[in-house]
Amino acid sequence: MSSGGPTGERLTISVSPMVKKVMDGFKISRAVRIGDWLFTNGQMDIGDNAKTLNPDDMLAQSVTCMRSIYEVVARADCRLAELAQVQIFYLADAIEDETAYLQQILEEFPECRDVLMILTPVPSFATLGHVVEIDAIAVKGDRSKAKDAAGVTVGVRRGDWVFAEARSNTGAGDALSGLRQTLAGLEAFLDDACRVYAYYGAEIGAEERRAMETELASAFEKSKPAIHATLLPENRNSGCKIALEVIANANQNIQRRRFGGAYAPHGNESWPFSNVVRCGEAVFASGQFPADATGEITHPGDIAEQARIAMRALCNALGQVGAKMSDLAKIKTYYRGAWDKENWFNNLRARMELLSDPGPASSGIEGLPPVDGDALLSVDGVAILGHQLSR
Repeated sequence: MSSGGPTGERLTISVSPMVKKVMDGFKISRAVRIGDWLFTNGQMDIGDNAKTLNPDDMLAQSVTCMRSIYEVVARADCRLAELAQVQIFYLADAIEDETAYLQQILEEFPECRDVLMILTPVPSFATLGHVVEIDAIAVKGDRSKAKDAAGVTVGVRRGDWVFAEARSNTGAGDALSGLRQTLAGLEAFLDDACRVYAYYGAEIGAEERRAMETELASAFEKSKPAIHATLLPENRNSGCKIALEVIANANQNIQRRRFGGAYAPHGNESWPFSNVVRCGEAVFASGQFPADATGEITHPGDIAEQARIAMRALCNALGQVGAKMSDLAKIKTYYRGAWDKENWFNNLRARMELLSDPGPASSGIEGLPPVDGDALLSVDGVAILGHQLSR
């Protein structure tokens, strides 16, 4: 179980040399393991020439990505039983039935039946032919799980760390109720939350979204977790209005420190979420925006410059808890795009300027726009503090 003390050496697993040849100064790792934690980057079905394999074949690409995660787990000297969360970002119109698709994946990879499998639709990827990207988190510790009425895993616990998801077709209240129930089954509470992801259905109006944001603010007023929010594509099959993901720590004795205020939508002065949270050895930074000191989004239309500002904000957030960019284990970016590889190259180059080499694992999700209409991207991060040895 996580003790909150020194976490051991840092192991980085590099991406293919062929991938690095595509871009000078590539500073993103395929996976990073520090102590109890393992984070992978977004695994994709890419050949040695950095070209898409099995173009437009959802199942074939998914199997390749999952096998890649299994390989990374083995190379990091972890066990499959330590997998806590697998997130599948898929092209929204590539799956007609999420339940049937997930069942296919679990039949092929039965070890994941007790893992939190999160399915998140996106409207596009940077390159034609890609229809899925999958990343994962593993944590050492005693295992338990929570399942819904259909037998689907909706929450897991690894040691003191708890991962849970809830969705609602009606609003935030139902999603929060589902989260509370799942967390309770794992001996945790909303007040234990360290990180929240909020995904809003793009079809809902601004007034309805603000009402849901108010409900979230009330629910997390005490825990003040880090937060990162985005808008889902309009062409979803499920009609989900809101999806919530939570990472919590159920150890009431572990040290928790919260600093600053997260970027507040619509300048909401009562927004309770923290800019950065440290819980034991883990540091969670909220979604960072390309905003100036007044909260105004700067450099409209320039995604590279906005990326630089967001990354500087991430660096400053980590500094609030005594962490550095070299401590980052994972970054996640939501950015605007539509099958535009050059757009991806431009913002990725800018994002990597402040990263250390070999850098953290990363998932860059195209087409999931930040909640602020003028922002072209937002970036969050997870750092694990401890002794480091990269190789």
